[in-house]
Amino acid sequence: MIVELRGRLISKNEDMCVIDVGGVGYGIEMSHRSLDQLGDVERTVHVFTHLVIREDAWRLIGFATRTERQCFLDMLQVTGVGVKAGLALLGHLGVDGLHEAVATGQWKQLKGAPGIGAKLAQRIQLELSTKWQVALEDPVITVSDNALPPGTDEVLAGLLGLGYTFEEAQAVCKQLPPDLVEPGRRLREALRRLDRSRGGLHHGG
Repeated sequence: MIVELRGRLISKNEDMCVIDVGGVGYGIEMSHRSLDQLGDVERTVHVFTHLVIREDAWRLIGFATRTERQCFLDMLQVTGVGVKAGLALLGHLGVDGLHEAVATGQWKQLKGAPGIGAKLAQRIQLELSTKWQVALEDPVITVSDNALPPGTDEVLAGLLGLGYTFEEAQAVCKQLPPDLVEPGRRLREALRRLDRSRGGLHHGG
């Protein structure tokens, strides 16, 4: 496994570069932000990498930092996010921007990346907030009105699994009493409120 490379930057364009390491040229795909950080050709550069192996191709993905690489690997765990989408998101918001968008529930910011639609943006925001737990663990981040209170991740996942939209799930989670902390009870109360708002019809048959 190739996890990092140090060598001479011999070429780059808007989405990849070639680094000469001991006479071997490695083609590396990177976000435009990371490519900009490499500087001019002919200088010695150091990049962190991840090798993506497919039946039809081997792709070497590069990153400016270990943190950026981990962010990318986390995004690959989200259904619908591939190499192209992951690099597009990193190029659009950067690691800090992604963390902030996830922490504050601003999934619409993710839509600015090429190829990221509303549904995928919502899924990314939900799944990354659960995995990174940014909003819950970082006291420096200011949580906006669109962020959800602690303890709602399980309820959101449950409602989405039952077929409710992200907007429906997010709205009902904000309405739940703050003293109702047990996930199972929160989910039952959320379902009760959703069924009542839909005229008592159970969702999903």
